[in-house]
Amino acid sequence: MRKLSGRTRTFVYLYVLLMGLFHLYTAAAGNFEAYLQRSIHLAWVLPLAFVLYPMTKRSPMDRVPLWDWALAALAAAPGLYSTINYTAITERIQQIDPLTTTQLVLGALLVVLLLEGTRRIVGLPLALIAGLFAVYMLYGYKLPGLMRGFQFSCSEVVEGLFLTDEGIFSMPLGVSATFVMIFLIFGAFLEKSGAGDWFMSVAQAFTGATPGGPAQIAVVSSCLFGSISGSAVANVYGTGTFTIPLMKKIGYAPDFAGAVEAVASSGGQIMPPIMGAGAFLMASFLGVPYRDVMIAALFPALLYYGALFVMVRLRALKKGLKGLPPDELPSKIEVLKRFYMIAPLVGLVAFLLAGYTPMRAALIGIGLAWFVAFFNFRPDSSPSEKHSACVAAAISAALAALLALRPELTERVNANLLFVLICAFLLVASRFNPGMNVRDVIDAVERGARGIPLVCVACASAGIVLGAVSLTGIGGKLVGFIISLAGDAPFLALVLVMLIATFLGMGLPTTGAYILAAALGAPILVKLGFLPIAAHMFVFYYAIISNITPPVALAAYAASSIAGADPNRTGFHAMQLGFMAYVVPFAFCYDPGLLMQGGPAAVGWGLLSGVSAVVAFASMWMGYMNGPLNLLTRLVLCVAGVLVLSVWPAVTAVGLALLAAVWLFTRRAHR
Repeated sequence: MRKLSGRTRTFVYLYVLLMGLFHLYTAAAGNFEAYLQRSIHLAWVLPLAFVLYPMTKRSPMDRVPLWDWALAALAAAPGLYSTINYTAITERIQQIDPLTTTQLVLGALLVVLLLEGTRRIVGLPLALIAGLFAVYMLYGYKLPGLMRGFQFSCSEVVEGLFLTDEGIFSMPLGVSATFVMIFLIFGAFLEKSGAGDWFMSVAQAFTGATPGGPAQIAVVSSCLFGSISGSAVANVYGTGTFTIPLMKKIGYAPDFAGAVEAVASSGGQIMPPIMGAGAFLMASFLGVPYRDVMIAALFPALLYYGALFVMVRLRALKKGLKGLPPDELPSKIEVLKRFYMIAPLVGLVAFLLAGYTPMRAALIGIGLAWFVAFFNFRPDSSPSEKHSACVAAAISAALAALLALRPELTERVNANLLFVLICAFLLVASRFNPGMNVRDVIDAVERGARGIPLVCVACASAGIVLGAVSLTGIGGKLVGFIISLAGDAPFLALVLVMLIATFLGMGLPTTGAYILAAALGAPILVKLGFLPIAAHMFVFYYAIISNITPPVALAAYAASSIAGADPNRTGFHAMQLGFMAYVVPFAFCYDPGLLMQGGPAAVGWGLLSGVSAVVAFASMWMGYMNGPLNLLTRLVLCVAGVLVLSVWPAVTAVGLALLAAVWLFTRRAHR
């Protein structure tokens, strides 16, 4: 990304800030119709691909060349045209009304510039995949056999991609234009309020002094922080610069320390309540409330982090590693005094579970993050400053309670005027907020909005793929091919879909990888009888864990650069530590109880088998249970771990008995 300065930097800052305010406005007052909202969103975001991201590594990094300004202007043109001519576009009859020359030129221009913007921001793999699917729509009818598609003219392809909501402006871009933007701003408000630093303090205070404490700090802090950031690599650099040196300090090998951070950071995207753009896409694909996805994802995520937590502790016990001295850690009492910092996340979850839309819940979370910052007093704060902050906080709480208890009052005020009044009040009250002043509020909106280009461009490019799948019917052919290949063995189909999702995830960000895997792989699993939410969660997991799967393990390689370790060794250690992420998706496809689907008995049995599998596999990989283990005992634990995840209760019971026997044997042997 370019590092701009001077007037250009100021212009881009204001441009991004206005973009964030627009999306806050639509979240509060109500979104426009889907195609219009997405058109405005893409017209606003796509030019940033040419302003902030250089064409090549040799391009200027401190200024924007003239040709990039020209490309940015051209990138905004198709979206502006769709916005201005929205009524005419929605009233036209698809495949009957001919395209005008302007529509044909702007549609082709949008596809070309979108692919170039994707190459700059996301990377070449997604640009190539989207480009190949666009070419397939034109020339797929010339291919032989299974890959043969229907014949379409250039105008029909442009119409499908540009003038309908089944191509570039399809549902993935809609998720970016609504949910993702608001949650990015919510994450920025959380960081500005001091919640991110508080999460790190919690991890240090409660796990730092235990054996292998720094590794457990990495697990806990990355779990908390990663749920906010939604990016594995960003999480590695956000927490790893602190945790990796600490792990090395107490005796962990550099490659192992990097692997711990990589695995912990990658799991942030599967940890509720904020799971990145992929979870919102999943809810939209499935047509269910986001809270259903959040509830289903909770226990598998806890198994993932629980296994990592147990493994780093067992490694520390096996190596005789100690924790950090208490005098180097924050006081537990002082940390608990700021327990109110968790209020934004608790409020977000509570309102999601109460049935509020994700956007409305995120807006409430933003307000709570701003509110709790009132109590972040500086050490040198005077009594008058504290008094003013408390008065402003009380007035804010009273107004919020009035609006919540008497919603009919807001119906008497114009929505635009109400939004302006609320913003004005926030800015005035922020003058008395010691933890988040006026500049912090503005910076939080800008910082959150600045993170949207990656998601927006990836979703728009993935829309080309979805449009091609819908238009050409290649998706149905692939479903039939995989089903015929798997025959009567659904497990084989799971393996094939796993390979597809992992392969896509190795070269793409999670959002793009999940969209493609969901379009191509999830229908196969649903056709074979697996629950839709299990099928989508299956491909979602493998799109994410490509971050720790060599040869393209981006999170592991980022952690190795901090640890000064060999990237490949770090990647293979990360695969070992993240082993549960490779196993659990197969388990919850056969046992929906792991996804909280089914009755209390099914859920309880799923929880028991999941926890038992964590203990068995963690001890097997680390070679420690009550003491060091020999190879034979580790093999027995591996068998026990596989058995407890069986779909048949009798087999699970055998696995539980085997695990209990190993535990009693090792306890007696190492007493």
